[in-house]
Amino acid sequence: MANTGFLSVSELSFDGIKSNLKTFMKSKTQFQDYDFEGSNLSALLDILSYNTYMNSFYLNMVGSEMFLDSARLKQSVVSHAKELNYLPRSRTSAKAQVTFNVNTGTATPSYVIIPEDYTVRTVVDGINYSFSTEQDIIINNNGGYYVSDPVYVYEGKIVTEYFTVANNASYVLSSNNVDTNSIKVTVINSSTDSSNSIYSRAYSLYGLTSSSKAFFVDGAVSDQYAITFGDGVFGKALTNGNIIKVKYRSTNGESANKASSFTATSKIDNLYNVTVTTNAVAIDGSEREDIESIRLNAPKFFATQNRAVTADDYKTLLLQKFPQIKTVNIYGGQDANPPQFGKVVISAIPYGDVPIISSALKSEIISYLTGKSITTEPVILDPEYLFVEITSDVKFDPSLTTKSTQQLKSEVLSQIINYDNLHLNDFGDDLRKSKLLSMIDSSDDAIISNQTDLRAIYKITPTRTINNVYNFTYGNPIYRPVQIAYSNSEDEVIRSSYFTYYKDGISYDARITDDGIGNLRIYFLSQDSTKVILDSNIGTVNYSTGELSFTVNPYDYTNSIDIYAKLSNDDIIVQNNKFLKIDYSKVYISINVFSQ
Repeated sequence: MANTGFLSVSELSFDGIKSNLKTFMKSKTQFQDYDFEGSNLSALLDILSYNTYMNSFYLNMVGSEMFLDSARLKQSVVSHAKELNYLPRSRTSAKAQVTFNVNTGTATPSYVIIPEDYTVRTVVDGINYSFSTEQDIIINNNGGYYVSDPVYVYEGKIVTEYFTVANNASYVLSSNNVDTNSIKVTVINSSTDSSNSIYSRAYSLYGLTSSSKAFFVDGAVSDQYAITFGDGVFGKALTNGNIIKVKYRSTNGESANKASSFTATSKIDNLYNVTVTTNAVAIDGSEREDIESIRLNAPKFFATQNRAVTADDYKTLLLQKFPQIKTVNIYGGQDANPPQFGKVVISAIPYGDVPIISSALKSEIISYLTGKSITTEPVILDPEYLFVEITSDVKFDPSLTTKSTQQLKSEVLSQIINYDNLHLNDFGDDLRKSKLLSMIDSSDDAIISNQTDLRAIYKITPTRTINNVYNFTYGNPIYRPVQIAYSNSEDEVIRSSYFTYYKDGISYDARITDDGIGNLRIYFLSQDSTKVILDSNIGTVNYSTGELSFTVNPYDYTNSIDIYAKLSNDDIIVQNNKFLKIDYSKVYISINVFSQ
């Protein structure tokens, strides 16, 4: 028996380990007559094999958790991120802009104060949420009326925790749902001395001295956070016996977005009733960062060294600082249309249903980035959403399935949704038609083929009854190989949805189309389906670049006016601030029997 005097260690499975142990023992003369399958020795080999297998598994897991790339436990990933000075994003509170109206009855005080942490309640999708103020709001008497300026209220339960200092340790907050932006720290001298100091959050050691009253926030365990303080060199050190008071919001994140109606929960000073008027529905609530996002962003954040030079620097800093941002695209001003030299253009999409970030968040972003770069000026450009219409004629073999056509249709739609979720999540994600067709074909074994057509859609919401000027581009060439005027039966490559157009005292169900030679026009269909031109030239279309420029004055429309374009290429490409989405109200699937 070759090499039987040595125990092989190449096997890691239980059966392989036991087999190697048997081979090794059979090579020994004292065990040559043993029955390794039926004797008690077999049970002992089982125990040895289990022990060896469990140890190898444990050591393998320990090895995996030692590195950011291979760690699977979130607490391990958070720990490795800490070494790179990266703080995983927490949940953030949804915020709504409201106005408080205080009814003082016959009393006429010179002012009324809405206190910090004053709570209002709302209901979203049948679930109760609490929103509160971040600071005292002073409302002055205005002719007997007490109406506040527009202010923000933030979702979340107010939590206060106390820690007694012992050897200046790290203090882990108990909630898994902390909004780290809301953390406020006060240090009380001792249990017998109530004098206190307010500490400010520091994001780096820059500018700190031995007397700086600063605290730091670090990741702890998996979804928790810890408060730490200075060491007496960078930041003031605490002394044993100090009492730390930490106040923060424990939030539900993005689930409270869209809250639109609020009710006060208590009177002011137990005397005055309060009503709440909503100026802007709740937005910016977001979920905490997951493991894969931390794994991706932590090394990138370390590489930025807290300064903004490259596009990746800007992106990493923004995603780390503003967790309410879902995705962001950064590009140089020289690539903008028109060019903006010396500037960096930022387009961002927030979590939730609101498609653009708020004005308040834009101001925060500009203020934050201005201190990170001295060479370029940041500007924010709202994303342009380019939508896709999908028309798919699917052929199937009925002998290969017992499913109904409706079931097959649902499976095809599920695959289209899967494609959307997998491939259309970020700026720069293009729609690749071949991949989409392949996923539709894979919906069911009975599907033989599909013929799928795509059209790009640009949605506009013009102000009614006035002239609205539009200049935009699909960013893709439009299908018009030979520019000649259309025949009466020919379909246009640019065509809008219907809207009400008013001319010469008569309203029409009209649409915008191209004329085949580069002009945009408005027409309606007469009773015999003849195209009647209402305005022969409202603008132009450049078929080569996909650019449209026109003026439209709609009398009325529903939701939006959709401008459809048939593109030259099978794929739809997006660049700069464009973001591609499938419009599921315009997904048309037909299921038909395949015939030779």
